[in-house]
Amino acid sequence: MSARTRIGDFLETGPRDAGCAETMSLMHVFAELVLSGRDAAARYPGVALHLKRCAACGDDYAGLLAALGG
Repeated sequence: MSARTRIGDFLETGPRDAGCAETMSLMHVFAELVLSGRDAAARYPGVALHLKRCAACGDDYAGLLAALGG
């Protein structure tokens, strides 16, 4: 993903995007669902969308998954 695309995604966050604060508060729950084989994106679509669009939160999520052994 190019820097321009990432900036565009960040600036175009929509009403379905959970945002950084909500994503951070639910990230551990989202990760546990993923690691247990459940469809976390179906349960928390706004968090899933945000993790795709926000590089900083996406990096934190990747780190959390790695720490949890995923």
